[in-house]
Amino acid sequence: MYKPTYHHRLFQTNKGIERLAFPLFLLVILVIAYVVYQTGGIKFVYSHSMYLPILLSGFIYGVRGGILIAVIGGLALGPYMPIDSVSGEKQETLNWIYRTIFFSLVGILSGVASQSVRAHIKRLEWNSRHDINTGLRNRAALLEDLIDLGSQKYKSSLFALTLVTFDNMADLRTAFGIDVVEDIVRQAAERSQSAHGPHVGLYRSSPEQIAAIVAASAIEEIEGFLDHLVKLFQSPFQIGQVAVHADARVGYVRGDVSTQGVERPETLLLEAEAASLAAHRSGQNSVHYNAAFMTAVKENLSLLGDLRRAMENGELSLHYQPKITMSSGKVCGAEALIRWKHPQRGWIPPGLFIPCAEQSTLIQAVVEFTLTCSLKQITEWLDQGVSIPVAVNVSPRNLIHPGFVDNVLSCLDHYAVAGNLLELEITEGALMIDMERMIGELNRLAQHGVRISVDDFGTGYSSLQYLHRLPISHLKIDQSFVKRALTDAGASHIIESAISLAHKMHIKAIGEGIENQATYDLLARQGCDIAQGYAVSHPLPEHEFIRWYAQHEKGFSFTEQ
Repeated sequence: MYKPTYHHRLFQTNKGIERLAFPLFLLVILVIAYVVYQTGGIKFVYSHSMYLPILLSGFIYGVRGGILIAVIGGLALGPYMPIDSVSGEKQETLNWIYRTIFFSLVGILSGVASQSVRAHIKRLEWNSRHDINTGLRNRAALLEDLIDLGSQKYKSSLFALTLVTFDNMADLRTAFGIDVVEDIVRQAAERSQSAHGPHVGLYRSSPEQIAAIVAASAIEEIEGFLDHLVKLFQSPFQIGQVAVHADARVGYVRGDVSTQGVERPETLLLEAEAASLAAHRSGQNSVHYNAAFMTAVKENLSLLGDLRRAMENGELSLHYQPKITMSSGKVCGAEALIRWKHPQRGWIPPGLFIPCAEQSTLIQAVVEFTLTCSLKQITEWLDQGVSIPVAVNVSPRNLIHPGFVDNVLSCLDHYAVAGNLLELEITEGALMIDMERMIGELNRLAQHGVRISVDDFGTGYSSLQYLHRLPISHLKIDQSFVKRALTDAGASHIIESAISLAHKMHIKAIGEGIENQATYDLLARQGCDIAQGYAVSHPLPEHEFIRWYAQHEKGFSFTEQ
């Protein structure tokens, strides 16, 4: 709750002080007049004591109060106050009128100064709890109002703290300039204020985020209001003459002030922000807070903090999963898969730390580490008489990073590895990022013999109008379809279509995630070229891979799962 400062308390008078001060000033004026008369009259300096009640009255009552007390004081030292009380010499009329006017000017100046200071303090107070551009209350005010929820101010016991963020604000800024943020937030606030429901207050909790406290007597009321809020944000926003879409995500946390109060509003706000982050990452319109969100955020940050050290301390290593030609059973390549053995946590699954790295700048270092280790391994295998290409997974962030292609080519030269022994696996979605630039970069790699394969093909992101322009050597059918091929006719048809498309484009199809003989036979009948999965082999450390390779070349066999 807001605690007024010393200066605010000093200049913020109340009715009680005003009622008490006025008769006190009248009494002081009478006392001063009596003292002036008893000490010899107006010609002595004691008359200047009258400035004290005049200045104080202007301070407390403003201009009007300063003038009123000045006039009363001037009259008290006016026509009935002699110049010399002993001789009885009276004042000239112009003398006491001039004094009264001068007193009034002092009262006016005191009142103006007091009112100006109070107005300035009020502006500072307002600015400290409001966003200047939109007029919405700010984060500090939000925290104060959350504490007030526990008082008698609100009759409803249930509440929800809601945060609305806009995922595509960076794109909007790029297209329309930085002022677009203010326009979007202002329009979003207007829509929220127009919503009918148990709405308590709106806030601008951060430059690109608005918050709302929603109080109600039932959870259904809160949920209904939030659904309505999401629908309001789905309508286009007007930026000048252009209608644009702002991708709003809602994160919220519920509470009950009757049972727990709101003793730590900062924690509540952090939980709402965690829910907002979860909505952003999951692509959902609205997400209710779950304690697992906070745990996941802390875990991700902790993993990223350890990841850089892991690369330096040799905790990361590569395992290699073989690929075989389905028609002959011969090994035709391997995929490099990163593994992390943490000194305290043990083996950490790639699915836990790779997605975190992909959302950070660390993915550049991770892929560079994988690329370097793979090229070293290729040279070692060449020395042992094994010549097979190694596939390295590449993140979309790598592809758009300046100098990535130059770095790949530099590594190939450094390790004296031919380009056709390196394969870069790129997800389908990555190909849709800056397609024209992507075509140019991938063509540069292909000109040096580097193989390009499309990973997770069939997940629905590809654009066939661009696919034929890319220097792709392999299409890797997503394993979600391969694993369902025996039981799901739709998945089987998708696989068959993907294989047919690959062959028409004169490239090879890879079936990933083959776990048994029946799936292998089905894909072979459909014409799939290359198999990868547990049925062929698990990912293997480099020393085990060589042993497996030597044994496999003697005779092809499956490992049923």
